Amino acid sequence: MIRKITSFAAVVALSISSHAALAAGSGNAPAAAAETEAPPPILFTNVNVFDGFGPELIEGANVLVEGNVITQVSTETIEAEGAFVIDASGKTMTPGLIDMHQHVMLNPPEGTATYQTRWDEASGGAIAIHHMNQNMLMKGITTVRDIAGDPLDIAKAIDMGLVPGPRVYSAGGAIGQTGGHSDFAERNIPVDRLRNDQDVSQASQNTWVVDGVDEVTRAARMNLRRGAAFLKVMGGGGVASEFDPLEILGLAEDEVARAVEIAADNGTYVAVHAYHDDSYDRHLRLGTRSFEHGFLISEDMVKRMVKKYEETEDIVWSFQCYMSINSFGSYDTMPAFFSHEQKLKGVRVGEGARNVAKWMNEHGMFVVGGSDMFSPGLVERIKEDLTCNVAAGFSPAQALKHWTGNAGIVLTWSGPKNPYQTYNLGQIAPDSYADILIWDGNPLEDIELILDESKLQLVMKDGRAYKNTMVTSDSIMYRPAVSEPKVYP
Repeated sequence: MIRKITSFAAVVALSISSHAALAAGSGNAPAAAAETEAPPPILFTNVNVFDGFGPELIEGANVLVEGNVITQVSTETIEAEGAFVIDASGKTMTPGLIDMHQHVMLNPPEGTATYQTRWDEASGGAIAIHHMNQNMLMKGITTVRDIAGDPLDIAKAIDMGLVPGPRVYSAGGAIGQTGGHSDFAERNIPVDRLRNDQDVSQASQNTWVVDGVDEVTRAARMNLRRGAAFLKVMGGGGVASEFDPLEILGLAEDEVARAVEIAADNGTYVAVHAYHDDSYDRHLRLGTRSFEHGFLISEDMVKRMVKKYEETEDIVWSFQCYMSINSFGSYDTMPAFFSHEQKLKGVRVGEGARNVAKWMNEHGMFVVGGSDMFSPGLVERIKEDLTCNVAAGFSPAQALKHWTGNAGIVLTWSGPKNPYQTYNLGQIAPDSYADILIWDGNPLEDIELILDESKLQLVMKDGRAYKNTMVTSDSIMYRPAVSEPKVYP
């Protein structure tokens, strides 16, 4: 027997009740959990599906969710005994969005360096939880790859159901040399304090400042010990740091080789922050797999990357579109907390970004997307990074693929360090986690639709509804995505 409902209220209620025993925290919680009836299957009907890969929608599809997994996707009728049926005619289903370049711990209002002067680790965690809930999960970003910072215990709290938030794949603290892109210590900090991890960025394990193979070994193994899913290293200079011109190289060859070796020993991979050919060449030769930024590389380097991907399918280019093209588009659009020198570096990055994106698209590189947007004024606009992909020349289907299907593939590269190994991410397909968005409209026709939060009617992560506007606003089951906008000093 199939039970049909005209609203999504009952599904939300069942989703909430299935978590009640975990939330109760009482001594008899296991018994209560055993007595709680498992939620029934949920059957979405007549929905147009973007599966995470295809350039066109699967029209009039039916999608069955059982527990936290998608078990069937078909244009044929699905028979599911006892299922609740949600008629999604005229709406579009996509996988939950995956931000592949996020820094959830680096969101103080004045930028990363203010951990040294105004904010401590506790405030950083509180700010992170706010943004991960209000500006990520509730806006359809159900997974983030955190690629510098240490949200590992926050990720654990999310998985335990203590706080709401997206799934987190973390690199732990980013690994770079003294004076490199991970060195956020004050300019005149005493050497003994820097070496004893007494500056706040290192003490909080948001970054590691290392020199030599032995120190790289220690930092890499410490990250992996704490639960990192991959490693992030600094291969050159950066915009948001003080001591490092863009032209410099980062970790030395033997240091890079050690990081790659340790990652491989643990069945995972290395991602690199770098901008120019020399950095990309070093890391391409030594086995790095995820190449971030790269907005100053040549077309010849793009062709080399494409050739290697075609031969091995084991590298990816990670595109931070909004920050490079919009924020770094001119001196005046740079974040206000950047210094004059940092703004000049940003303008150079912005000048190269469009060319590199064009070459990557023309030559067929494997691409993922990530916002790299931090601080309150930017993190609230994360999805503009996805729409920026279209402004940079990719199609809406390609842009969504960067943020769903392609991203899900790269997440599997963490191997045994993958915190979510049971099912696939970034797909609407059988054996995929039920991370599902429903849009009132078709983002493949109008990508800007994803910026209108009223068009995002359902946010489901792990089979649980976190947003539901498929009922009227006076319903007790109405769940808006965001609170009133905050005003920051």
